[in-house]
Amino acid sequence: MLVEINLLPKRERKSQIIPMISIVVAVLLIVGATTFYFVIQHMEQQISQLKTELDQTKALRIAEEEKQKTASNASVGAQLQEAIQWAEQYPVHTVALLHELIERLPERGFLMSISYARDGAIQLTAQFDTTRESAAYLQALKEASFIADVKLTSLTAVEGKAEEEGTMPRYIGQFSLQLNMEEWKKQQQGGET
Repeated sequence: MLVEINLLPKRERKSQIIPMISIVVAVLLIVGATTFYFVIQHMEQQISQLKTELDQTKALRIAEEEKQKTASNASVGAQLQEAIQWAEQYPVHTVALLHELIERLPERGFLMSISYARDGAIQLTAQFDTTRESAAYLQALKEASFIADVKLTSLTAVEGKAEEEGTMPRYIGQFSLQLNMEEWKKQQQGGET
């Protein structure tokens, strides 16, 4: 039998695990980078598509707003024209009307507030020293030719201040009037006062 004697040191076998791991890691990195690249490309396409849709939506919204502005401007224009026509047909000079209402007040009567509606309805509040003065004012308004209807809706007594003992109460009268538009128009054109 033959015996082999090898005096040379035994070579250690290089481990093939490290190169294999390196190759697997390299392949995984290449696959990951490629996947990442394609995902990024897909997302950029989606973003581009969404931006295009957003721009189209903005353009549609602006077009709709312009349509609505045009329609509302036409509507506002028509309303203004209608108001102008009404004002030309039924001119009520409020300064002259106030003058007429104040002129009929008794000496110690005061006009506190007045509101006027388009249809000629007038609500006014006046202060008087006595109930007789409020009745006299009501009668004066009834006799005015430019007033179609007048009512005393309420009469309230208001006490004076606490410091002023012995003061007489004041009376606050609420009146509801209906203006006779035709008569008022005649009167303003130089008719009777």
